[in-house]
Amino acid sequence: MDRKKSIDSCIDQLRKMLEDSNNELSSGQQSKLEKGVKDLKRLKRATKLTYLQVSAVVSEIAEAAYEILTSRQGE
Repeated sequence: MDRKKSIDSCIDQLRKMLEDSNNELSSGQQSKLEKGVKDLKRLKRATKLTYLQVSAVVSEIAEAAYEILTSRQGE
């Protein structure tokens, strides 16, 4: 799978999380996911990125997803 397809797949998964009616996301969680989608789109368009730039975006998205998943388990 090439880079653009991988990023598209991640964007689709984040959008599904946002649109899922069973997700009771706080406004902070929603904004983190929306920011993740925007950041992934930026990565997709970028031609020259450093490892640290890519790592920062991936880390933010992973933290947001982890926060959402762990808040569900506490219920």
